[in-house]
Amino acid sequence: MSYEIDNVFRSRAHGRGFAFTILRLCADEFRRYFRRRTTARALSHLNEQELKDIGLMRTERGYSELDQHRYRADFWK
Repeated sequence: MSYEIDNVFRSRAHGRGFAFTILRLCADEFRRYFRRRTTARALSHLNEQELKDIGLMRTERGYSELDQHRYRADFWK
């Protein structure tokens, strides 16, 4: 191959790789978004006691983990 053809081939192959990488990253973000949405929908159906059983609590900004060290020992009985 001539130098020009080799150079064009490499730049096109590199361009395809970059586009493929961008598409793959977008697909991964969509997958994460839909997974978070599914989780939030499932958690919204639980009451406060069920959330407490799995170690979560509702906050203004979503859900937060319960920290057992913040509460008295009789809270968990």
